Amino acid sequence: MLINSFRQKYFLICFALSLTTIISVYTIEFFFKIPPCELCVYQRIPYFIIFILSIFFLKYEKYKFKFPLIILCFFSTSMISLFHSLVERGIIHYQSSCTSTSKDFENIDQLRSFLEDAPLVKCDEITFSILGFSFANINFLLSTLFLVFTIFVLKSNNAK
Repeated sequence: MLINSFRQKYFLICFALSLTTIISVYTIEFFFKIPPCELCVYQRIPYFIIFILSIFFLKYEKYKFKFPLIILCFFSTSMISLFHSLVERGIIHYQSSCTSTSKDFENIDQLRSFLEDAPLVKCDEITFSILGFSFANINFLLSTLFLVFTIFVLKSNNAK
């Protein structure tokens, strides 16, 4: 009974999860003035895709590849957030525009140009945490949980 209820409301749950995630990150960004780093922005993209796919799959239930697409989205945000968590904790060194770099400048104009283009937040710094978990950690746990949940729903669909 409970499995059938989850199966029937699965895309509604995905819709609610993605919408809640998107609203939460933008609330923290704009109302609490905590800007995201580059990897944080990348983690949002699969949630936008899940949001759009959920609306589509709620309307067109018979679409053949709905679960593999959702699995791919949850897997991708899970891997991005895992990577980001490892960068934040200093386990992986990530050299990009979102980490601090030392660079030699020949004149003041090069330095000024570099500083104007530098991001506000570096990926290797935790700017916001809840109970010691950064948003990347929370996203990894949440997306992995929903990845497992999606596989469970898919297997229960195939078993019926």
